[in-house]
Amino acid sequence: MLVCLVALAMVVSAGLATGQETNITNYRVIQLSKMGLDDEVIIAKIKTGRCNFSLGDNDLLELKKAGVSGKVVAAMVEASVLTSPRVKVDGKPVELHTISQAKVGGRLGHTASMRIMPVREEAYLQGRHAAVIASPNPKIEIELPLSDSIDNYILVRMDRRGDRRELEVGSAGGSVGRKTGIRAESIVKTSHEPVSDRVYRIFTEKELKGGEYILYVVGSAHYEEGVFGKGYDFTVE
Repeated sequence: MLVCLVALAMVVSAGLATGQETNITNYRVIQLSKMGLDDEVIIAKIKTGRCNFSLGDNDLLELKKAGVSGKVVAAMVEASVLTSPRVKVDGKPVELHTISQAKVGGRLGHTASMRIMPVREEAYLQGRHAAVIASPNPKIEIELPLSDSIDNYILVRMDRRGDRRELEVGSAGGSVGRKTGIRAESIVKTSHEPVSDRVYRIFTEKELKGGEYILYVVGSAHYEEGVFGKGYDFTVE
């Protein structure tokens, strides 16, 4: 117990001296290993810290030459595995939001037309604008986990209504019965190309008009649970 406390004290002291506690890098791991700390202590640091590792073939070779153990290198690799997408628009990180509320529109017309006109289902995000403001030609980049595909993401324009942003997610009635899904007219035409391993750049075919947009995750809706989709929203000004 005393040994562990001393080892952790050495880690904290070294971090304060070097000012590198915000990010744990390859160099930091090599430092900790050369200090003679047990693998368990270094791995604990990796699991609880903010890691920014480089793990190409040459990097792994350098770690081995520096005396970093296989257990620690394995922990570095595990910590670097992406579990959820990372999205940036014009270099600014965009958070994932759940569209979990809905309202029904068009009831009056539905009744007046003897139920021929469909009733729209509108889901929405609170807030008049997104937190991220983008240009009309936004640079959209997404880094994907191994189990994900770039084909699961579409760019959709949302309607601004008062203090919120709405998206039609279904309709009922009319001559076609009930339909779910985003209207084709709301989907923005895009293309994509790989930037590096698992990182893609998404391009819009035309300059975007000012308004509200969301990079929508296909298949993220679970209507029976009250979830009408998920996505990464931004505002074009």
